[in-house]
Amino acid sequence: MRATTHSSPAPAAGPRPRRARPLAAAAAAALVLTACGGGDEEAAPTPETPVVEAGQPVEVIGRSGLVLWDVSPAGTQVFVEGTDEDQPVAPDQAAITAAADAVATWLDAVLTERNAGLTTTVGATDVDADAFATAMGMDGPATNGVLDTQITGATYLVEIGYLGTPGWMQVRVESQLADPDGNASTRLDTFIFAVEDDGALTFLGLETGA
Repeated sequence: MRATTHSSPAPAAGPRPRRARPLAAAAAAALVLTACGGGDEEAAPTPETPVVEAGQPVEVIGRSGLVLWDVSPAGTQVFVEGTDEDQPVAPDQAAITAAADAVATWLDAVLTERNAGLTTTVGATDVDADAFATAMGMDGPATNGVLDTQITGATYLVEIGYLGTPGWMQVRVESQLADPDGNASTRLDTFIFAVEDDGALTFLGLETGA
């Protein structure tokens, strides 16, 4: 199985080749500046925590990166080299791009609904919406039904396995959270999808992280 990587701004655009890198690498590293000839060190300013107002849900628009996994058996020694079965399967770039765009749009909607205390989109799938809500911290304090701890931004690392067209998708979501008291935190979650023959996404499950 061979992987290639892409990156795109939010919402997900057409894939552009780039080297693989973890989500954390997308964040700006803190730099220490030192004057020539010595002197006091000045740390780069820490990004300010977004202002969250109680009862006001935040609309989430994530930033996406893309990793492609070619699951064809070509070159894997599963079949005799050079035989018809060993030939590579060309990726359907249009279908891959459409799947990446669709999952970013889906996640934007689900995380925005989560902020408003809703599970409308997840409720339309076979995944238990109540269990999903608990896993996403939706049982926490709320004001007028709107969660006090809001997802203020997110990064999506979209991994797509394809055999010509996409077949499965795993999305590692790093969310930034804040509340009206100025407390900030992050969380990591993994969303799993199947990609149907017509390009439709089927949400299969969620693995929560810290």
